Amino acid sequence: MKAIIISAGKRLESKDTRPKILLKLCGFSLLKRDFYLLRTVGIRDVIVLGESYTPEIEKEIKNGRKLGMRLDFVRKEGWSQALFSLSQGTESDLFLLIDGDCVFEISLLRILLDFKKVALCCDSQSDENSGGGSPGILSEDGQIQRVGKNLKSWNKIYTGVALCNRRILSLLEDQGVNLTDWPVSLNRVLSQQDVSCLDLSEAASYDSELRRKVKPFWGRINSAQDLKEAKKRLVTGTQKRTLDAMAWYVHRPIENRITYYLSELPLTPNQLTIFTNILAFFITFLFFKGNLLIASLLIFVVNIMDGLDGKQARAKGLFTHIGNLEHSLDTLYEQSWYIAFSWAIFTISRSLVPLQLCLAIILFDSFNRHCSMQFRAIMKVPLADYSPLDRAFRRFDGRRNIYTVYILVGILIGQPIYSLLAMLIHAMVTGLVYFLSSARHMHAADMGR
Repeated sequence: MKAIIISAGKRLESKDTRPKILLKLCGFSLLKRDFYLLRTVGIRDVIVLGESYTPEIEKEIKNGRKLGMRLDFVRKEGWSQALFSLSQGTESDLFLLIDGDCVFEISLLRILLDFKKVALCCDSQSDENSGGGSPGILSEDGQIQRVGKNLKSWNKIYTGVALCNRRILSLLEDQGVNLTDWPVSLNRVLSQQDVSCLDLSEAASYDSELRRKVKPFWGRINSAQDLKEAKKRLVTGTQKRTLDAMAWYVHRPIENRITYYLSELPLTPNQLTIFTNILAFFITFLFFKGNLLIASLLIFVVNIMDGLDGKQARAKGLFTHIGNLEHSLDTLYEQSWYIAFSWAIFTISRSLVPLQLCLAIILFDSFNRHCSMQFRAIMKVPLADYSPLDRAFRRFDGRRNIYTVYILVGILIGQPIYSLLAMLIHAMVTGLVYFLSSARHMHAADMGR
């Protein structure tokens, strides 16, 4: 499948003649953000349809080609050229048509692509800020009847993203369509082509990564205030629902505040992952060297940093397959902490008990992770979010954020061996609850309940 991004309209400030697609949001222009999102959903052939080929747009397109994308610029008079380009090298008759002055989350694209037929992506529950300047839509039984900015009767708002076919583009070309009002021009071709209305408010779906049902955020950018509001919504939208008490009440507000400012920097999520792991393994070194207090305090810095890469990726729309390896690295440095901490206690006490406790902790920690991983792979929903009881237990289950509190407390009272004992007990209880809960839910699924 291919995509067309429409670059039309200037910024409201009279002295600024740049197209809106060059406005910066979370460190990227809207155009570059669209490139990243399209690449993530597997669309690498993109046409930018605009009024003029400015040096700034040329630069963004050159950078986009470095991402492995095939990008072209077509002037607004070149609908026929765009139509010809769409017909080359693809069997699909469908393509995405995106208003360049709109911002949206990647889940919107996924929902629309899964629809697999000609449709405008609409919203029947949009707040008045997000849809400023967007055409209203009157639809009945899922089919669009009228589109316009001054309709007397309408029940949805256009979100700026559509799934079209080449026939629609050809019909619009025959009508001499205006780039800035192309959806309104659909009124002239609705009698010749059925166009569905995909309502985001009805298509909201469960996101297993965020552990909650998500209606994709979208907004049209007409002012600096719109940019500010969109950024705030994108950052807060990165938040997972079900977390342990430490992550929810302490880490969450700090991470969101840092992400709000960090998103403007050219740091990628993968670079943040690297910095986090460098500090994490430095903590392992400190534990091995016996610097227990400094190491235990730095752990809390890592615990906050660990949440930044994922939030940075979701805020910027910058997703990569390799970024998923971050979870494997988490396991590596977490368990290296437990080993190094136990080794430090062993070198002080010369007792094998710390090492024995450490082996048991790693055994149950691995078992807990595998139960959770296996449940998610089979049931397609995280165990921590499967039922109200599971969500309640997730607040206090045994994991790194809780274990690191035990480590600090044990060091402060001068009895680090008690830290290991508390960690083991918590890990064993967690393993028992995880296993029994997984077995109960899976058995219910087997029985069709």
